[in-house]
Amino acid sequence: MQRTIFFAVSLVLLATAPPEALRELPGLLNVHKASETVFLGSEPTGKEAFASLQTLGITTVVSVDGATPDVATAKQFGIRYIHIPIGYDGIPDHAAKALTRVAREIQSPVYVHCHHGKHRGPAAAAILCIAAGSLQNEQALDLMKKAGTGTTYTGLWRDVKKFVPPGNDVALPELVAVGKVEPLVIAMARLNDSFENIKRCENANWRAPSTHPDLLPAAEARLVQEGFHEANRHPDVAYNEEFRTWLTEADELSEKLVDAIQADNAKLASGHLKTLEQKCVQCHTRYRNQ
Repeated sequence: MQRTIFFAVSLVLLATAPPEALRELPGLLNVHKASETVFLGSEPTGKEAFASLQTLGITTVVSVDGATPDVATAKQFGIRYIHIPIGYDGIPDHAAKALTRVAREIQSPVYVHCHHGKHRGPAAAAILCIAAGSLQNEQALDLMKKAGTGTTYTGLWRDVKKFVPPGNDVALPELVAVGKVEPLVIAMARLNDSFENIKRCENANWRAPSTHPDLLPAAEARLVQEGFHEANRHPDVAYNEEFRTWLTEADELSEKLVDAIQADNAKLASGHLKTLEQKCVQCHTRYRNQ
């Protein structure tokens, strides 16, 4: 009984708290209140998470994660799901327009989430708040800082900073419960682009290449790491344990690469990159080059 009362009080406090407030609620992590009608946090896990959202007055959940939303459980609590999957490299135009439609059509409380609620989710919530007129761009960037969005996700910061809501005459996309997630082969191709950028940075002694001053080594390494991490959550790898294991190893090694770059340890970074290349060749030989 006391535990139930504690959770209820926590939910009430969060609902009335200022935007910078942070709480962990049953089934939810990294929960922030971005505006009077926009909340953000981690992916809802289990019925207790949707019960927490229901207590907050949430009627709509917007997922920008690549995983398939738990539409069935949400429906049990009278909550609508909208799925607008995005990557870590930025917020594409169609996603920004879909978030704008959410802002214009849904006036009741909305909960925005990615997987952990730290990077893509806060960026999407920031776009939504700008579109709704509840935050200016600089305030939206401040929201991302408070939510813990990594500075290496330069595309997310860039797109929030420059976002201008489309005019009322611009056609906005339909809002769907389960969005189309790009095939794994396309996701891996995008990961390969980031990998090539990492090689350019290594050739420039782990600095931004003079020919590509926009390439920040740590940022590109982070995109590689998140690319492997998200690929491992893709439905196409659900029944292949070997592929999943290799993706997990690449994910962990990429994390070490990020750490080495941030520590300005060029020798260690190059060593991790060489090992990562070898793992990629192993995987391509087994799965891609057949």
